[in-house]
Amino acid sequence: MKFVFAVIFSLQFFVAVAQKDTTKINANPGIIIGNVLDFDNGKAVTPATVTISKIADTAAAKTMITAKDGSFLFEQLTYGYYRLQISMMGYSNLRLDSIYIRAERFDFDLNDIKLHKKTTDLDEVIIYTEKPLIESKDGKIIFNAGESALSSGASTTELLKQTPLVNVDNDGKVQLRGKDVKILIDDKPVELNAKQLQDLLESMPGSMIDKIEVMTTPPPQYASERGGVINIVTKKGRVGMSGRLNVSYGTRGENGINGNFAYRKNRIAINASAGIGYNEFEGNSYSNRQNIYADSTNFFNTTGINSNNSLRPNARLSIDYERNKRSAYNFTAFYNSSDAESSNQNQYTNLNSNNLIYRLSNRLTATAASSASPNFNATYTYKGKKPGTVLRVITGLNLGYNNNERDYYQQYLNPDYTFTGIDSSQQQDTKIKSSTISIRINYDRALKENKLYLSAGNGLIRSNSHNILNTVFLKKPDNIFVTNDLLSNDISFHQNIFFYRAALRYTIKPDFNITAGAQLEQTTTKFDIVNNTSNYANNYWSALPFVTAIKKWENDVNITLSYKRTIQRPGIAHLNPSVDYGDPYNTRFGNPYLQPYFADNFDFIVGKWNKKYYLNGSLGYNALQNIYSSIRTLQADGKTTTTWQNLSGRKEYEANAWGGYTVSKKTKLNLSLGYSYNVYSVHDRTVNKFRNGGSMFSTFNGSYQFTDLLNSNASITYNRFANPQGTVRSTLSMSVGVQQKMFKKKMVLAISMIDPFRQQQNKNFTYASNFNLESFSTTKTKNFRVALSYIFSRKVKKNTAKADLLKKLKK
Repeated sequence: MKFVFAVIFSLQFFVAVAQKDTTKINANPGIIIGNVLDFDNGKAVTPATVTISKIADTAAAKTMITAKDGSFLFEQLTYGYYRLQISMMGYSNLRLDSIYIRAERFDFDLNDIKLHKKTTDLDEVIIYTEKPLIESKDGKIIFNAGESALSSGASTTELLKQTPLVNVDNDGKVQLRGKDVKILIDDKPVELNAKQLQDLLESMPGSMIDKIEVMTTPPPQYASERGGVINIVTKKGRVGMSGRLNVSYGTRGENGINGNFAYRKNRIAINASAGIGYNEFEGNSYSNRQNIYADSTNFFNTTGINSNNSLRPNARLSIDYERNKRSAYNFTAFYNSSDAESSNQNQYTNLNSNNLIYRLSNRLTATAASSASPNFNATYTYKGKKPGTVLRVITGLNLGYNNNERDYYQQYLNPDYTFTGIDSSQQQDTKIKSSTISIRINYDRALKENKLYLSAGNGLIRSNSHNILNTVFLKKPDNIFVTNDLLSNDISFHQNIFFYRAALRYTIKPDFNITAGAQLEQTTTKFDIVNNTSNYANNYWSALPFVTAIKKWENDVNITLSYKRTIQRPGIAHLNPSVDYGDPYNTRFGNPYLQPYFADNFDFIVGKWNKKYYLNGSLGYNALQNIYSSIRTLQADGKTTTTWQNLSGRKEYEANAWGGYTVSKKTKLNLSLGYSYNVYSVHDRTVNKFRNGGSMFSTFNGSYQFTDLLNSNASITYNRFANPQGTVRSTLSMSVGVQQKMFKKKMVLAISMIDPFRQQQNKNFTYASNFNLESFSTTKTKNFRVALSYIFSRKVKKNTAKADLLKKLKK
């Protein structure tokens, strides 16, 4: 609590300093800054004439000439609405209207303003609108993370949790409206397994994210993705050189430092970032299981405490090069790694039907894990002479190295908690090497001007994984470790996915179009286990059609109807038969015979948008066939095993709503809600005792801008997940942040409170044919975080028309 008061006092002090600094600048604090570039080649346009004038008083205008790098700067502007006009010989004139300078926001960085070569006598007119925290338009939700006070010091995973319709389950899997989703970074697909993707998103600092785009109805390139697409867009920097250094500290036991450097000039752009983060978590748990047999009932209870810490270094390099106005290249390299340690202390208690202890033990587990994942992507884009013609080739190479070492020590006790003299020690060492090679070719072309468009493509995703598990136990009295062959294995997994796609979009009217197409996929899977002669090969073809109809009206109302058939393939985590011995009474392992499942998805979406608010709603129906799910089974010896099994099928009925409202220029609110109800087959409900159930997802976001230098954000999420054997309830999660800009916006101080009122908790109820289980866990997520950022950028040169004329006269 002392730390909280100290932080509040410090913030008040910095606010006072910043406000004092602001008032000293000028009574007319308005500033407008930007860069004028050529639309085709990205070069600076100079000497372009830039004029700023009040819309209500055009006589009071200021004019200047752009500098060598295309930059311009207007200062000492009074409050009001402004019009910016740009002219240059050989280019179409451009006009930006409705730039509103006011006390809440008096400086505007317009970034890159691109001029088109002059082809007609018409001027280009743009109505300037400020970026809100969350936008929703044209079937896309945009979370402008760069505008959020919660982004400093946060990870990308934390930002995704605050994004409307996005939820992260207990295993760290990112979902959209409760379904698996495709992740893109800067419009390029991320081909990683679930664990690698989780590590990547945890290591990416939120300060490098510009925005997160959520596409519930994705384009044809990704129309076969069941949940949709999330595109994470990183910051690109301004023309010239710029950079940012961030440091953060949290009371929960976290700290981090990261920085980025950006360089942009003419046809080349370079972005580099690197950082390291450290986290600590502590928690406790319990579970109570009732075992039901034909002639008796007994109980098995568990209590535990756990702690873990992790160190996550990361680095990223992105290079963009435009050879000419038609050809562009991109190369991106990303490296993230993790070194983690954890310890778990558990007590296992067996009780008879009279609640008397008949077996008791304590178990200590110590884990040391390390991983590294270098990723490389290369992209080539060619724009044809005909508008709308684009060829894009995306290649990727992702490597992964994981090492996990676990030591177990179990001590057996008498019912009175005295030591029996019997104990056991085991070790498990897991080494994993993985690689994924991918190539995608996308081709888009207008076949009939403004009417018919073709989108085609094909590609390959080749994945390989080599897992070695070695389990040993301590043999007494020799005190030597002996290999346990039953709990050891050597596995190789190979999967190739070839896909071919074609789609046509026909524009019936300017605001009414239909897209129809299909993706044909060939999957070959090979699963080899050393010293095992069984054949686990699985090869199959999949036809995945899709169709989407979109209708818009002039009053900004739009309707979308869509159908798509999708496939969900089991990965190495689902197939690997290696036994997880972390809990000897509740073991887990994969199922190498697991089959993929298909789903027919129907969606209806309606939306309304204007400057004051946006409102969207959707209804969906999904028919899933031969689905797989994680199932826990009670064995005769009182232990349970958890593995993946194919089920007969499931029907899903879902409803979602998301909207935002601008209360005032200072206050904006956003809310998203989703509910999905699962219905299982009669066979599964009667034989396997499965239960129909609903999952709920909700996110509330609010922002308030005190001044141009001080703003705040709040985010609240509530998720409830359903599974065939019960429900998992995730309670309320809350984040509140305040951000203060100081010293002419060169320095940013951000203070965040994560779960300030309650620690994160999860409760799980599992109901099976012969047991009932209640489990509970809590993690100390309450955290008060302070983040400080310093922004480096080149100074904009003032260059008035008069000064430029004097220079010419002197020559």
